[in-house]
Amino acid sequence: MKKFFFSAVVLAASLIESQASILYQDNFDSYTPGNLVGQGVWAAHSGAGLKPVQISAGAITLQQSAGSGEDVNAALGATMGAGDSWYYSFDVSVTGSSAENYFAMFMQGTSLFEGKLLVEPFAGSDFTFGVSGSANTVALGASTWGTGFTFGSTHRIVVGLNYDTKTATLWVDPASQTSTSLSNIGLYQNAVTSIAFRQSSPTSANYQVIDNLVVATSFQEALTGVAVPEPSTLAMAALGGFALLSLGFKRRK
Repeated sequence: MKKFFFSAVVLAASLIESQASILYQDNFDSYTPGNLVGQGVWAAHSGAGLKPVQISAGAITLQQSAGSGEDVNAALGATMGAGDSWYYSFDVSVTGSSAENYFAMFMQGTSLFEGKLLVEPFAGSDFTFGVSGSANTVALGASTWGTGFTFGSTHRIVVGLNYDTKTATLWVDPASQTSTSLSNIGLYQNAVTSIAFRQSSPTSANYQVIDNLVVATSFQEALTGVAVPEPSTLAMAALGGFALLSLGFKRRK
């Protein structure tokens, strides 16, 4: 009887582990206001200490302004490879200007970037977003979202990267993965291991306030921050539940 009960407990523990395909999640609420680097797993991979990325009111602020800036990353504890699609998602508001720059991306090492998210000018609106598999600008091949947005408005962004096709895909305020999206094919198949933010020096300053970051192996998990069990995991849950119910029945007898 004890052995049976132990097996059921091990099965339940395996179930919890098998459904965890969120690679990283951070709402920045537990950090002390001030510099991001040195808190949690965040580290600087370029320009350490120059315009340090700041935390305030449970969100981070990126400064795209004159002079070199600190670029930061969080290691995901996994390496992208063949057959993988990864997604990052966060809430973001943009202020200042629509000067073109990329500010979020997947990273391998300290200088290989894919799945880049950009701020772009947009006629008749304050700005829009862009996406790139590997290019730094639209002139070099990045793609621009077809709708403009207002400074200070907050949007839920999801960016996906498919390793096999080298394709980066952008969703803005999606309800699901079938919502309107924009894709851009990159040049490289880097085995990315981190999520990263960049601070550049565009022609005129702009700022991004970012919160509720999620990196996951499925679109839905990235969008919501809630782990979704695999079909095999659901089957395990049913088996585990049956085992525990059987144990209870035997005990009552």
